[in-house]
Amino acid sequence: MKRNGIRPSKKLSQNFVVNPRLITSILSLTSNEDTIEIGCGIGTLTIFLVNRVRSLACIEYDERMIKIVSNIVRSPRFIPVKGDALTTGVGRPQVVSNLPYHITSDILIMIARDNSISKAVLTLQKEVGERLVAKAGTESYGRLTVIAQLLFNIRITGVYPPSSFIPRPKVESSLVLLERIRDYDKVVEKVEHVTRALFSQRRRNARRVAESRLNISTEVLTRIIPSDKRVFELEPEVFLALAEELANT
Repeated sequence: MKRNGIRPSKKLSQNFVVNPRLITSILSLTSNEDTIEIGCGIGTLTIFLVNRVRSLACIEYDERMIKIVSNIVRSPRFIPVKGDALTTGVGRPQVVSNLPYHITSDILIMIARDNSISKAVLTLQKEVGERLVAKAGTESYGRLTVIAQLLFNIRITGVYPPSSFIPRPKVESSLVLLERIRDYDKVVEKVEHVTRALFSQRRRNARRVAESRLNISTEVLTRIIPSDKRVFELEPEVFLALAEELANT
């Protein structure tokens, strides 16, 4: 960065991984697949990842970083792409990323909706990692939890301090492995609708909220939702059952 006269952008949440232990852990979770890296930064992970996977395309928003990484990573298997991962699309079975903090949730939803992605190896804020694996009834449990747990097996493989990155973020980070167990389909699309409607009133009685927000009969809601549960106490399977009712009407 000094050689190129570049400072990381706070606006783009640029924190580059420099912890060898974290890089090694990321590599150990990857498969020999065609892979997308979202945000290659200055190439501290990319230079090793390209030798681990079948082919590696990197979607990088910052053109300055594209120039740096293109000079560092010289391999016929490496394709740098200037673009926004939220609009460019992935189209490959494996995603690896040190996710930019300001778009973490949007990227996770994008990954969930893209059935071409069977595995994601992600470094993200510890708090977000805790949300992904949260149990129903806890403070961390929410919309993102439900959608992620219905589509993926999720495992937090390690927690890393701010010193693992340059510049240092203000929070710890988790390394998370997502492995797809279900395709995103019209039912899961309805799950997004159901969770959006119900979690807007997460602490209210779930059946009452559903009666006022969802076009499902009281008889069906009585069968699906326990009478004493609040919204944030419902298991992911309950949201799925509600979505199935909506998808079939």
